[in-house]
Amino acid sequence: MKTCPECCSQMPDEAQVCHACGRRVTGKACPDCDEISKPTAKKCRYCGHDFARSEKLAVIEAFQASASLLPTFILRARFIPQQIHLNSEKIVIRTYGFFWLSHTDDDIPWEKIAGYHYRSGFFWDAIEIQTRGQKANSIGCLSKSVGRKIKTTLERMKE
Repeated sequence: MKTCPECCSQMPDEAQVCHACGRRVTGKACPDCDEISKPTAKKCRYCGHDFARSEKLAVIEAFQASASLLPTFILRARFIPQQIHLNSEKIVIRTYGFFWLSHTDDDIPWEKIAGYHYRSGFFWDAIEIQTRGQKANSIGCLSKSVGRKIKTTLERMKE
């Protein structure tokens, strides 16, 4: 016999739901609210946490890239290209100020990403990341290979 953590009533060991209060006692625990959902659940029924998205975040390989110098100078009239850092927690787009005297880091948590817009130019690519409740962040002047790699990572998260 085991005890329900909610109402402290006794129930059989093989029970998945408490017969007295209806609380689920076995299954998948939500990392956000600690409630237990069915083992096959795709979302938490209490807070809406997306279990499938969490599994995708775990497999993101961390990498960083910089925009190309020549298009940064031609298109943005700057000598210092933007940088992008992707890891399993967030995306950081770093934009430098005048001669590295300052920089701005735009932190974009994966949970806040609502969508993205990928522009493929003849020579260089650009990506604008739309977020929920924040301004859209963009990085341009990317080489084709870097632009495709970032796009592929964003597509995997969207599925």
